[in-house]
Amino acid sequence: MTEFSKETTEKETYNRFVLVKGKSLKDIEPKIKEWAEIFGAGEPVNLTINKTDFGSWTLIKLPENELLTAYNYHNLVYWFLGTPPEDQNFAEYSIGISIDRKGESTYLIYNDYNLREKIATNDDVFGISEKNQKFILSIPFDELKTSTNKEIVDFDKFLTENGINLNEMNSNKLKWTELQIKLE
Repeated sequence: MTEFSKETTEKETYNRFVLVKGKSLKDIEPKIKEWAEIFGAGEPVNLTINKTDFGSWTLIKLPENELLTAYNYHNLVYWFLGTPPEDQNFAEYSIGISIDRKGESTYLIYNDYNLREKIATNDDVFGISEKNQKFILSIPFDELKTSTNKEIVDFDKFLTENGINLNEMNSNKLKWTELQIKLE
């Protein structure tokens, strides 16, 4: 089996999604605009993002766009966590799921505050490939390190525990609402 790597996350064959939830998350649009202001580097931004309710989650489907590189996408997933207590609009849970259209390397990243404390990481997210290759992704440094930590559960178990069905998520049956993110 080919080892999952940072380069794998950078392939251009992904449908990229973000799932967020939490009692402190009031509105996703301002969070996306804040992120776009920073990662747009002062350039105009014009994104059409789709969102829908998905069980207890808000599901966000991202477009293919030059702004949404793997690095920026991973940062967006992390951005939803905010900086409480200063930030009054943040998600307690944020998951990024990248579904490979070629069916070769679907993966997910997520935050787990308890696990972060146990293994003493900071500004990192945990990741799992569909082939159960586990990794820790440093958000600010854009570094991926493989992990054998048993606390990072298997891919299918993670999906089941969080009520996520990839086939349903990636189908054309969901009713999406468009969000226009424009920055001049």
